[in-house]
Amino acid sequence: MVVGLAALAGWSSGMALLLAVAMFSAYRGLDLPWSARAGGLVMLAGLSHTVWMHVGFADLPASALPPTAYGVVLFLQSFGFYLLLRGLLRPDNASHTLDLMLLTAVVALAMWTPSAFAIPVSLLMGTGFAVHLAVLLYRLRTTRRWFRVELPVVGLFAVMGGVVAVSGWLAPTPLGWSLFALVYSSQIALAFLLVGWLLLTVPDLVGKTREAVAASYAISSLGRVDIDTASERLRQLFEVDQVYRDESLSLAKVAALVELSTHQVSELLNTRFGVGFSRYVRQHRVNAARRMLIDEPRASVLSVGLSVGFGSQSTFYVAFKDEVGVVPGEYRKQRSGAAA
Repeated sequence: MVVGLAALAGWSSGMALLLAVAMFSAYRGLDLPWSARAGGLVMLAGLSHTVWMHVGFADLPASALPPTAYGVVLFLQSFGFYLLLRGLLRPDNASHTLDLMLLTAVVALAMWTPSAFAIPVSLLMGTGFAVHLAVLLYRLRTTRRWFRVELPVVGLFAVMGGVVAVSGWLAPTPLGWSLFALVYSSQIALAFLLVGWLLLTVPDLVGKTREAVAASYAISSLGRVDIDTASERLRQLFEVDQVYRDESLSLAKVAALVELSTHQVSELLNTRFGVGFSRYVRQHRVNAARRMLIDEPRASVLSVGLSVGFGSQSTFYVAFKDEVGVVPGEYRKQRSGAAA
């Protein structure tokens, strides 16, 4: 049991470290609001602390209770999870007053909840947070087609939280602390696996989510903008200057070049071009790649993808197949055969 718990703790803390690095770097354009970064850091630190505490649960007698610090950390990591995703699902100019009030309430609840009830109460609170996040995602469904992937994952997190809450209630007897630790550590490891899969499945996850939020909450910001001039400038940036070749291209960079705000550029793309920023960039990258695959037959598929702005071969393949219907290599073979 101890070896299994230690293995799960090693996997989960390693994944936590990788995700923390990703949040505070430019990995795949994870341009997170500061509140979301803070919440994510609290959540990851709390989960790492929790899984290593579980290693000691293998020898914890049924009559004993976990340390008070264990329960407090559970409350804080649940709030960190909520703050991370809540930061993605609201507009940039939203007030943080409610977050501060909620943090105060969570800390007070953590301090006042008896140790015997800390585990089920904190995890039921986390389940409630997950349900609220799922509701927020559902409200944005008209502006974000990929929520059909993300919404079930958040819903699954809610179910997992409920399962662990019930396990915590039964932990002293008849379940036992060692079995509870195994159940909870396994759930945490599975959650990290799901998050990793989601980031690979939707490479520009954060950018697409932020665009959907902006489109959903925004009141038209183009009232005093010369839309024709701005549209032409935007077209020139992509078709003539080929700014899409910049791997780190972001909505903020394009907004600065067009001399508009990020909200204005996002609204302009949606109203004039019918696509979000991430999709617009991806379309130009894929179209440029299609030309290069035929015009430069000796260039490797990877070099083509990197030259048009994709950060990795996997990202290039996913985007290309989503836009064209086949992977780059197959597209080259089809076009070369047709030309012959």
